[in-house]
Amino acid sequence: MLPKLQIAEFKTKLPSSGKDVYYRPFLVKEEKILLMALEGGDSEEIENAIISILASCVRLDEEVINQLPYFDIEYLFLQLRSKSIDNIVRLTLKHKDGNECKHVTDYELNLDDIKVNFLEDHSNRIMITDSVGVVMKYPSLASSSQMQEKLSSSNVDNIFMFLAENIDYVFDDSEVYENATIEEKMTFIEGVSKQQFDKIMSFYHTMPQVEHTITYTCDACSEEEEIFLKGLSSFFM
Repeated sequence: MLPKLQIAEFKTKLPSSGKDVYYRPFLVKEEKILLMALEGGDSEEIENAIISILASCVRLDEEVINQLPYFDIEYLFLQLRSKSIDNIVRLTLKHKDGNECKHVTDYELNLDDIKVNFLEDHSNRIMITDSVGVVMKYPSLASSSQMQEKLSSSNVDNIFMFLAENIDYVFDDSEVYENATIEEKMTFIEGVSKQQFDKIMSFYHTMPQVEHTITYTCDACSEEEEIFLKGLSSFFM
């Protein structure tokens, strides 16, 4: 029997909770899953491949991983990629549309510099009145890809259903309502004022993001450019 290779283990913190998680680099067999999904180009297949790799490499149950906020998933995957392949991603940067210079600049991005950005005024605990509030669930990786479409829908019932599905629980001064049905949550949302509804919607507009701003100077025309990266795909363009 051939010897079994020892694999290093690393620790990081989940951005959403600050809890420690342990993970190992992904192996060639796991990288193959990702490469095949990327080659196919189907977003659902890519999401499934990412979840599958995290389930193999991170010391968390797959069910727990599936429920993690999408920005936790993105952050964990960047950490995995950094330790598994290289912490440096080589990008080719172009000027924004309208610039006559067509020069392409090579840029080395250090994945260890990528963080989750939390806005100061953001919270998933939203006070509807002085005594009644809701705690919202962050979208998972799968639901985040559909979030914008659902929230911008012209069908009000679809928007209300999405919000109801993502209410973790409602609370007031005396009780926490953790076992409310979707129908009860729908009725709750339908009963808020426009200002209170906007408070709930602001949760989605201010959610944490895996993002990074690159500032570089073009080698050819010496013009300074700023490129904003957000979401996993932008870090491997």
